[in-house]
Amino acid sequence: MRITLRYPASPENAALHARIAVELARDDFDAELDLSPASLELADALIDSLREEGRDGEQAAEALFVLGCYLGEVMVRHLGGVWVATARSPLRGVSPWPMVVALRDGSAWDAIGKAYRRLELGDSEYLPAFFEMASGRGAR
Repeated sequence: MRITLRYPASPENAALHARIAVELARDDFDAELDLSPASLELADALIDSLREEGRDGEQAAEALFVLGCYLGEVMVRHLGGVWVATARSPLRGVSPWPMVVALRDGSAWDAIGKAYRRLELGDSEYLPAFFEMASGRGAR
């Protein structure tokens, strides 16, 4: 699995990076990601498969980045969020990533960082639970 980021890492290109995740899932895993909240289960499983292969964040950097953008794009589309520059969000100084998802309630969510944490920390960083928390349906 070798993918190349074709676009700068910016809020304006986040949806394009999410599209690369869809291509990655299809081409390398024979799986379909459809940008639905239910598809986050599959995105989570894809990251888990990288973990099971023994890859670390550096070895899977591009895949994790686009899968994080995929998670964020699902949030944008289904929770009414927008991609914003991290420096202009409540996560400035917290997230090292250039963009995060901002929701109408003023909260900001580090979807890209979540993908990396899922690889590094495992099941405790379950992507569907992150979405549920952002939606307000998860336990607070």
